[in-house]
Amino acid sequence: MMRYFVLVLWILFASPVFCESLYSETTYQPLIEDHRAHKIGELITVLIYETASSTTSAGSDTNNSIDIGINAGYDDKVHDATLGVGNDSEGGGTINRTGRLVASVSVTIKSILENGEMQVKGEQSIEFNNENQYIRVEGRIRPEDISADNTVLSTRLADAKIRYVGEGLLGRSQEPGYITKFLNWIF
Repeated sequence: MMRYFVLVLWILFASPVFCESLYSETTYQPLIEDHRAHKIGELITVLIYETASSTTSAGSDTNNSIDIGINAGYDDKVHDATLGVGNDSEGGGTINRTGRLVASVSVTIKSILENGEMQVKGEQSIEFNNENQYIRVEGRIRPEDISADNTVLSTRLADAKIRYVGEGLLGRSQEPGYITKFLNWIF
């Protein structure tokens, strides 16, 4: 009887055992995780702090003059005639230009290059008082330039293209008129 009992126990416990892992790749939540974007489609916030300034100056000075003199005489009388032509001009000009842009735009990782850099691109559209303003950003980001709060400075973008465009009444009023455009085209 003891043999049958051992045989039954052996059959019960010798059958294959099926078990599942507690780890699931889709639901795994680590206790400590780096939340920096690193996959295609994830978002990174670009903090734009750009300042540009330039100064150009030019000057010119020209001086041309022509003098012609004639002395003619007859009957003991001398007649003098003098013709003089002159041209003096001076010119100069200075152009000062300063621009400053402070904004933040979220961009999407479009591709990851072989060296690990991320190609990013994004746009922000703002409508304010019937004015549409667009900020477009694209460039390459190194993973080590992304901070812990998932932001990167615009000065750290390689091949950066930052475009700020305003459309509307104010934007149109800052454009030169047709006559000015025509005169600039001629000269």
